[in-house]
Amino acid sequence: MGPQSGNFVHRAKKLEEAINTFDPERALLTEEELDAFFVDRGKGPLEEMKILLTESSTPQKILFTGHRGSGKSTELARLAHSLKESFFIVFLSAEEILDLRDINYPDIILTMAMELFGRAAEERLRLNRKLMEDIHAWFRETFKEVEVTVSKGQGVSAGLKAYFAGLEGKLEREAVTRRLVREKVEPRLSQLLERLNLLIADVERKARKKVLIIVDDLDHADLKVAKELFYEHGAALSQPECHLIYTFPIALRHDNDFIQMREGFTDLLPVLPNFRLRDEEGNPDKGGRRLLRELVLKRAEEALFEEAALEQLVNQSGGLTRQLVRLVRLAALEALMAERDRITADDVEEAVSRLRQDYEVLLDSKQREALRRVRETKRVENDELHRSLLHNLSVLEYRNRHLWYDVNPIVTPLLEERP
Repeated sequence: MGPQSGNFVHRAKKLEEAINTFDPERALLTEEELDAFFVDRGKGPLEEMKILLTESSTPQKILFTGHRGSGKSTELARLAHSLKESFFIVFLSAEEILDLRDINYPDIILTMAMELFGRAAEERLRLNRKLMEDIHAWFRETFKEVEVTVSKGQGVSAGLKAYFAGLEGKLEREAVTRRLVREKVEPRLSQLLERLNLLIADVERKARKKVLIIVDDLDHADLKVAKELFYEHGAALSQPECHLIYTFPIALRHDNDFIQMREGFTDLLPVLPNFRLRDEEGNPDKGGRRLLRELVLKRAEEALFEEAALEQLVNQSGGLTRQLVRLVRLAALEALMAERDRITADDVEEAVSRLRQDYEVLLDSKQREALRRVRETKRVENDELHRSLLHNLSVLEYRNRHLWYDVNPIVTPLLEERP
């Protein structure tokens, strides 16, 4: 899921508290959360993006990738906090605002415009009145068949804010409204982009900062949907005249059309790597294992874990942040049901078994055979089968001295079960 904020910044001293501090659906968004729980991976793709955004004289359009659950939302939140003095930042979760099962490029452009205006209203920027009137009139005329109730007698800015809130709510809830809005937007997309760009320019003048729009969670979309967005409509997605960051499915790097998908975006393709457990030859990576252990112990007291359990959690995480957090939570539930006050190796094994059952149902014989080849060769093929395995996290990408691949440790035991 997309990032969700909330106050859960105290290290768990009891297993009951760990249920909240190890919520896999919550990214670290606020400065307080980041200060309490963030684990610094050292210099990497976020530093590259920060330099590029800060030093570039032209708007940068960046595709940011990495496995689902690798921690991209948290890293982007940290980047946003570090740049807030220099940039006017709009951080939007496509998964929270839109429906990733039913998403199209007009949805994204439209949402950008509404969210940018919403942020400007929060910051109480005195935007150009004629521009606000024009935008309001364009929306009401374009979507006149969509009933959006607003109170009369409001000022221009307040009226537009209320209108956007109503329209956004209907887009989120109603598939019929989404289809109707797309029918109206697609032939008028150039008009919408023109108004969005005028709004960007006005916000930059009034805020005295460059606009940066971060669109998170598009990497969670189905691969077919994501490819349509970036291959067929990437040019439209890169048209807003401001700095842009889109999350992008890592599996699409292995698509034959990847080069065309990158057109219109910066040459830099930052990749957030998984934490490293070992190298390609199987030698332990002490630094990566230490960071994963630190991630757990920032959120919970060490006394809540048997040492063997903690070691097993790190091993079974595959270097994925969300998988590690999910395993700790499930293991805590197992321990609580057994009326224990600490997590044992048996609790971790039960948690691993529960996650493995998802793959046991999911993987067919052809996929399992492909996974056996990945385990042996540490490579993936450039085909639909291997892209699907990367997308469902059966196969994980690692970066030590070289780029290589391996089977998710949760899945590995299933490969011994031959038909």
